[in-house]
Amino acid sequence: MIIIGERLNSSRRAIRVALDNRDKDFLIKEALNQAKAGAHYLDVNVSALAEQEIELLRWLVPLIQSQVDLPLSIDSPNPEALAVGLAVHRGRPFLNSLTLEKNRWTALIPLIKEYKPLVIALCLDESGLPDSPEKTLELAQRIREGLEREGIDVTSVYFDPLVRPVGINFKAGVLFIQSLRLIKLKLPDIKTVAGISNVSFGLPRRSLLNRMLLALAVEAGLDAAIFDPCDGEMMATLKAAQALAGQDNYLKNFLKFMREKKSESQG
Repeated sequence: MIIIGERLNSSRRAIRVALDNRDKDFLIKEALNQAKAGAHYLDVNVSALAEQEIELLRWLVPLIQSQVDLPLSIDSPNPEALAVGLAVHRGRPFLNSLTLEKNRWTALIPLIKEYKPLVIALCLDESGLPDSPEKTLELAQRIREGLEREGIDVTSVYFDPLVRPVGINFKAGVLFIQSLRLIKLKLPDIKTVAGISNVSFGLPRRSLLNRMLLALAVEAGLDAAIFDPCDGEMMATLKAAQALAGQDNYLKNFLKFMREKKSESQG
């Protein structure tokens, strides 16, 4: 499971204030904490400050990488901002995210060809959010076919079946899990990713809902997840789910994680 840390997102008030103030220490601490907690990538999204987004990415990406030895996920709705983030990134980042929407597809395919990032591809087109697992699968197939026509290596692409807030649609969790299972069944060679925390938006006990969805998604075959790795219960749930899903040979990772947590608590 690839863990993409979600905390460097300007939708969080503390991050937005830190970006406004160019608070290097706070932003670096957020990045370091996620790396220490077990993140493999750090998602960087400054789009809430839209007028400053390009300037901020040009400043923030090198700053984080100068202090944290992890690649980033450059996350933006603005193709120009994505281009800047990719250009200043060291190593191979994620591009977050490609869709089948015509304008976005046209703008991002050249960037993918030029910089060859890993890609998060949302199962989404101009008709809106898919309303069934079958529609989600159809969109995934269309993305795959489009990428293959462009000569882009599909093994570098992670398909997102879209986690939606269960507080808005009480069947959103079921739709996501069923869509994920169908994609893994019909397109077993492709990788999948999900923004886990979207499921709990606007609800109490968000971490509880996030943990439960993560556990279900692990068993359904999810390959990468965007969530808060500093939430210790989320990380414990991930290790336990992998153990129970037969994804942890001899429970080595689960036992190692628990030994480390016990050592930290005693220290």
